[in-house]
Amino acid sequence: MMDIKRVISTIEKNYITNNLKKGERIDGRGLWDYRPFCIKTDTISSAEGSADVTLGDTRIITGVKYDIGEPFPDLPNEGVCTIMAELLPLASPLFERGPPDEESIELARVVDRGIRHADCVQTQKLCIKEEKAVYILFVDMYVINHGGNMIDCGGVSALAALISSRIPKGEWVDEVPRWTGKYLNGKELINELPLAITFGKIDDIIFLDPSLPEELVSDGRITLSVTEKEITSIQKSGIATFTIEEIKMLGEKALEIAKNLREELNIWQYVKNST
Repeated sequence: MMDIKRVISTIEKNYITNNLKKGERIDGRGLWDYRPFCIKTDTISSAEGSADVTLGDTRIITGVKYDIGEPFPDLPNEGVCTIMAELLPLASPLFERGPPDEESIELARVVDRGIRHADCVQTQKLCIKEEKAVYILFVDMYVINHGGNMIDCGGVSALAALISSRIPKGEWVDEVPRWTGKYLNGKELINELPLAITFGKIDDIIFLDPSLPEELVSDGRITLSVTEKEITSIQKSGIATFTIEEIKMLGEKALEIAKNLREELNIWQYVKNST
């Protein structure tokens, strides 16, 4: 596979860096501006919930499916929500066919940690019968186009897919799960809306929502997943280092940015009726 990072870095890094030093981006944004989000739900008819989300040129389609299985022995009354990611080769020449690579594993894990540590999915409501049967939710993200910052796009896509879900509500009858004719909807399943907020760093310049050219020439990035009141997880990648003061500043920035983003996206609007 061609080493695109090396080609782009020699041609564009100085241009990108010089613009950032002036508080400008090559796409016209300021240092703390997101590219526009677009959310569409119910895009996969065979899924219990789905979302097609774009962030600038990045596009991720997410579907939610379920199975019924036995709970973990140490969590007898809680269901399971698992998140996976696939980087389709059609999304970028950087992606290849084959087993999951480091980047797809990182995408799935960072989105999963942000959701899991925020007590986002109400796993106790996924219990049909304690120690006997629970729902296992599969949240699968498919990267359709890679334009940078897959993590923030994937996080919104996963939330929108979960909130738009309707899971058949079961009950335990004669030692087997039976459908009640009703559904669990996103309002019942989801408690918090943790958002992943990613910052890139080039030299000593930090900026929000790196585009693909910025990612390819940056020293690294850091993602803070936040609820309305707290930081639930932090993930750093690349060789960039961040001081304690920078981490504190980014924590405050992430909470502020996420608050505005929640109001702008209004993800709760995609909840379906439970009947």
